Amino acid sequence: MRGVLAAAASQTERTILLGTVLLASAVSAVVGYVLTQYFAVDVLSSLMAAVPEDCYIRGAVNIGRHCFTDHVTASLVGMQPNPFDYQYSLPQLDRPATGNYPAAAYIPHLLFALPGRWLGVPVIALVGYLIALAIAVMSAAMWAARTARGLDWAVIIVALGAAAIPAWAAVDTGNSAGFLVPIGLVFLVALRRQRWALVAMMVILATLIKPQFVVLGVVLLAARQWKWSGIAFGGAALFSIGAFALWPRDFPTTIAQSIDSLIGYGDHGGDGGSQNASFSTLFQLIASSVKFFQTGAVPDGYFAGTRSLIAYGTLVVIVAAVLLIGRRIPPVMAGVVLLPTAALFPPFTNIYYLVFVLPIAAIVVRDPDGPPGSGIFDQFAAGGDRRRAPGICVSLAVAFSIALLPLAFISPVQIPIYAQFGARGITGYTPIVGTTLVFTGFWWLVTCIVILASYARRAGQPTTGVRAFDVDTSTVNSQRSG
Repeated sequence: MRGVLAAAASQTERTILLGTVLLASAVSAVVGYVLTQYFAVDVLSSLMAAVPEDCYIRGAVNIGRHCFTDHVTASLVGMQPNPFDYQYSLPQLDRPATGNYPAAAYIPHLLFALPGRWLGVPVIALVGYLIALAIAVMSAAMWAARTARGLDWAVIIVALGAAAIPAWAAVDTGNSAGFLVPIGLVFLVALRRQRWALVAMMVILATLIKPQFVVLGVVLLAARQWKWSGIAFGGAALFSIGAFALWPRDFPTTIAQSIDSLIGYGDHGGDGGSQNASFSTLFQLIASSVKFFQTGAVPDGYFAGTRSLIAYGTLVVIVAAVLLIGRRIPPVMAGVVLLPTAALFPPFTNIYYLVFVLPIAAIVVRDPDGPPGSGIFDQFAAGGDRRRAPGICVSLAVAFSIALLPLAFISPVQIPIYAQFGARGITGYTPIVGTTLVFTGFWWLVTCIVILASYARRAGQPTTGVRAFDVDTSTVNSQRSG
């Protein structure tokens, strides 16, 4: 076993990532077959953290028994004169629900839903939205496979696309978080090439999709790009506030209403249990387990305050560390730290936010300024800055975020199915099991710490935006001329 581990650790980060995804996906398929065939567990719903029977929104367009709830809900609420004061009913709740999106986050949904409503073809609008979302979540895999050699392109497409559970979770819910994949990819490529204007633009776009991704602008502060950081933060604030003008009723009161909704988001969902990918999830589960063994019950809201403190405290610590390290860390590695931080610091994080791993996986597999078949860590090593611990941690964290495994040793939980076939209330149950989703936040927290500690201890090689293989070629030519 020691020899096998040593041989595996000696592989490049690119090989470790692709091999781990394929191996973990195979194990997940085998375990899933056993759970489905012998224990009647709904494995697909377990992996997606959602049941397919979600047609409980009045007026929703269905495809089979599925209605892509997040898209339907955002479209329904966004079409209201004041989405931030509109209440709708969900059969899971004992009270009316309110929209929890900021103004700009409704726009991707309405770009498809409004034409479908005006033309009277909502099904076509839904299909168009899903096609655009599927292309977005597959964009990182397609980009990474462009320079692959031989059958390597097929392995990349499968590992970073077809087998990526977070990608299909975003499509399954119809959540606009999937559009963060191409934005995150351009963000990391621009950091690698130090195209600061493009970085600032991607920070603004990411903030408009999901507001917490304004954290990505910290990378410009770390690189001491004061002008572009001001443009990024100022542009994000300007466009985010300006989007409220699209709903003129009660403006500017709608801004305060939206902030209240965002702050209160997650109260109805508790801690999320096994469906929460936040940094604080593992700590929550450990504390709840200890409390259960001590008293035989876990009170409602237990550990909620501490969980929020851990979540936002982690954000502050990581951002402060990135700023203190500054130029010692290459901008692209600072981006690798800030992407999971922005996605996972909220106390409740849904599975589709894990799409942030797909752009990171793409640059691990293909360096934008490297020769074919090399990833970003290969180019760092070629430049004399080889760091095995950060490289292996990033590769494994990405792999186990892409390929989730069902936890077969945990007893299945009966999840209720609501409002089917015109009935109200609970109409049935489906058994699901927990998955390794609960560990992803902790794995990424450890990965961020390892990266920051590595560059705090030893600064990275200075980057000038010149391709690594161009530097090698010029050196060889100078030696030959000599």
